[in-house]
Amino acid sequence: MRSITLRTFSVPRAAILCALAALLAAPGAAQAQLQLPGAFAPAPAGTVVGPAAQPKKPKSPGAGAAAPAARVPADEAVLGRTLALNGRSGGLEFRKDGKALVVARLKLAGDQIGKPGEACEVDVGGPLELKAEGRPAGANRYAVALPACPFAFDILNGAALAVTDGKVCEFKAADCRVDPAGLWGQPASEIGPQRSKEIERERYRAEQGLRAQFRAWIAGAGKDSALVSRIAREQAAFSSKREELCRSYARETQHGYCALMATEARSLAVAAHILPPAPPEEEESPRRRKGATR
Repeated sequence: MRSITLRTFSVPRAAILCALAALLAAPGAAQAQLQLPGAFAPAPAGTVVGPAAQPKKPKSPGAGAAAPAARVPADEAVLGRTLALNGRSGGLEFRKDGKALVVARLKLAGDQIGKPGEACEVDVGGPLELKAEGRPAGANRYAVALPACPFAFDILNGAALAVTDGKVCEFKAADCRVDPAGLWGQPASEIGPQRSKEIERERYRAEQGLRAQFRAWIAGAGKDSALVSRIAREQAAFSSKREELCRSYARETQHGYCALMATEARSLAVAAHILPPAPPEEEESPRRRKGATR
C-alpha cells in the first residue's frame, strides 16, 4: 500500500481539514453541510437560488415613467417687475385691476420713420386693458388693447413673450416705427454672476424635463407615423428657433436667460401637445396627375 504523508498545518487551517475529512468518512456525508467562518448559510435542499437581488434603479424620464408636468405660470408671475424687450429697451409693467391683469405701463423703442437707424421711443402709458385669448401656445395669452399696434403676450415665469402678425407698428405722430415682438424679460444689466449660475441650473432642469416630455409625447403617438414625424420635426427645429429668438437678447451668451425662458415656453407647448398648423400637402407631380387621368 502507498503511504500518504500528511503535512502539518497550523491552526485553524489544520482543524478545518480534519473536520472536512471526518465529514467525508461519515455515513450520509452527502447530506452534511459545512459552514466556514464568514460564509453565508446555504439554502435548504430543493430551493432555487437566483442572483442576488439588486436595488431598483429609478426610472429615467421617458423609460415608462410619466413626464413631469409643466406648470402654467400664473399671471402673478409678472407682477412687480419692470420688463425690457430683449433685456435692453422699452419698458413693460403689469398690475392687477381687481382680478383682471392689465398693462400698467408700456414704452416701445424703435427707429425714426423719417431717419431710419435713429432711435426713438413711444411712451404709450397705461393702464391698457388685456383680452384673454386662452392658451394657444400652452401659456396664458392676452391681447393688448392698442389699435395702433396690435399684439399679444404669453405670460411666462417672470417674463412675457410678445407675438405679432409679423408687421411693425408706426406711430406717425411720434415719427417712430416699433416692433414689440420678442421676449420682454429681466434687464440684462440686472443679471450678475450669481444670477447667471442660477439660470444655468434652471435651464439644465428645464431641458431635461423637455426631453422627457418629448419622448412621452412620441410614445403616446403610437403608430401614427405622420404625427410622430411632425412631432420629431418640430422638436428638431426648436434649437434653431430658440437661437433666432434669443440672438438679440442683451448679453445672452453670458447668462442664457432668454434660452431658459424659451425652453420653458416650449415645455408648456409640448405638455399641451400643441403643434403648428400642418403644412399643406405636396402637390402631385405632373406625371402622377397624367397617370390618374388615364
